[in-house]
Amino acid sequence: MSRPVRLEDMVVEVWLEEHRSWRRDGDHLVRELRTRDYPSAVALLGAQVPLAERLDHHPVATVGYRELRLELWTHDRNGITQLDLDYGDGFEKLLAHYGDLLS
Repeated sequence: MSRPVRLEDMVVEVWLEEHRSWRRDGDHLVRELRTRDYPSAVALLGAQVPLAERLDHHPVATVGYRELRLELWTHDRNGITQLDLDYGDGFEKLLAHYGDLLS
């Protein structure tokens, strides 16, 4: 299977306009969430595992007390690819089922 190409900045900017909860940090996409408590942050991290496995694309995740931070980029392209946007779309759909974990 061929690997995706790094996306043009304009493509990423259009996606970000449609996904206001995400932001760009250099060549990475970042999503920070405030959760009810630490177990909720861990549960949300666990809930995204099937998505990451299905896409074979895994975020760098940081869990803290009442927070979850996801950072995406395609490592072998050193930037943002369609895999990152697909993960972001999938994660937002996932939140529709786990929104009660957020504060």
